Amino acid sequence: MDYGAEVQVVMTASAQKFMTPLVFETLSGKPVLSDMFDGEYIGTRHIELVKESDLILIAPATGNIIAKTINGIADDLLSTIILAGWRKTLFAPAMNINMLENPATQSNFKKLVEMGSEIIEPSEGLLACNDIGKGKLASIDEICEAVETRLLGQGLLKGKKILVTAGPTREKIDAVRFISNYSTGKMGLALALEAKKEGADVTLITGPVNLDIPIGINTIRVESADEMLDVLLKNNADHLYMSAAIEDFIPVNFSDEKLKKDKMPEAIAIKKAPDLVVAYHEKNPDTIITGFSVEIENGKNNSVSKLEKKGLDFIVWNNPTVEGAGFGHDTNEVTVFSRDGQEWFLPINTKRIIAHKIIKITSDIRD
Repeated sequence: MDYGAEVQVVMTASAQKFMTPLVFETLSGKPVLSDMFDGEYIGTRHIELVKESDLILIAPATGNIIAKTINGIADDLLSTIILAGWRKTLFAPAMNINMLENPATQSNFKKLVEMGSEIIEPSEGLLACNDIGKGKLASIDEICEAVETRLLGQGLLKGKKILVTAGPTREKIDAVRFISNYSTGKMGLALALEAKKEGADVTLITGPVNLDIPIGINTIRVESADEMLDVLLKNNADHLYMSAAIEDFIPVNFSDEKLKKDKMPEAIAIKKAPDLVVAYHEKNPDTIITGFSVEIENGKNNSVSKLEKKGLDFIVWNNPTVEGAGFGHDTNEVTVFSRDGQEWFLPINTKRIIAHKIIKITSDIRD
């Protein structure tokens, strides 16, 4: 409902033992359907419901309903809807770990995928039966993300391998101190989520951030610029979105112990961080690279100069002095420049929408 979707809830008899229909009727604003033949709207109810739906989400999907689906059993309203609308189904399984690992269940999962259905992988943790392991229903955020991908994705990056860097890097001074910046990684995560929505195989390489990253996003966590460079060079890609705020200054010397105040040097010798984009471009000349530029004064010229110097295909200029833009915000305002001289201004909006527009621009030009 919060996403602007019209929701019709269908409950099995077993589901009503756990939750009352009244809860879902209150939230959806519609009567909950549970029986093939009760109520005013009967006829070919199961067929009409399928025709009216863009997506059929089964959550939680039990081992029983999955087995029914695979074997074409339709003995209640939900299983009949699934039989008629199997092309529209999205399953979010939840069950005990032993039930999940049963060869029959695993075989059914494979058959679901083969027949064209999608599965939102269950997560690990403490289960309702107090066992610990895989089988928990995926988080609400993951389920909503999967639904959004299914309904709104345009396949802009389908079949593409995408790398996204995010967040800051930290350069150690001693065991407890470091040099870093204010990047939160929100823009990078938005790009990773939008790329996944558009059908890409996404790897997110992130510095230290405090973000809830969905399980479906392959994530590699690093700390320093050297660590990020090492991971980058081990991964080839069709597109690289270099949104990480690489710390420019690296201390020349590092202490394994905490430096005492009376032994702290008057000045800390520093060196420049490696140029990750240049190093990656040299090894992967065919990758479409989109860089990011945080500039306050003479932003356009400095950004375009950086694009040309580093051999980028695109660069996204971010002015952190603009209200609602820059580090830490959920919104952003940017200008995108291309190697062939084109320019796109993207006014203030959520970082997810900005990320989608960046992906649309960068996938349209060269692909």
